[in-house]
Amino acid sequence: MNAYLRLTVTDTLGVWIDGNHAFSPLAKVTRTCWCRVPADWVVGGVLVPGRRDRLVDALYGPGWREGNADGSRFVLLEVDEKVLSEREVRARPWLSDRAAFYVWAPDGALREVIPAEL
Repeated sequence: MNAYLRLTVTDTLGVWIDGNHAFSPLAKVTRTCWCRVPADWVVGGVLVPGRRDRLVDALYGPGWREGNADGSRFVLLEVDEKVLSEREVRARPWLSDRAAFYVWAPDGALREVIPAEL
């Protein structure tokens, strides 16, 4: 059994200035992705705490929280997830979206797929 969700992340690139990552919220980018995850990641229609962090870490790659060699790093301004109901899943709303599509594989990796494979 699986759960399906839409994850929307708004980020910007921060640069290291005087001990902090400075950034412009005007340079933000919002990305949406649709994910199929194991059913036990969702309890009561809500993503279990910590699972969203695992998804974000998989999307941004290892070490993203520490930043890049040049001192820059992504700053997450907003992360929103919507767990789909069974009815919404049957409608397959991701088929009409221009986004990224991912499946959490049994080996613990996030694998990009085409919408029909979701």
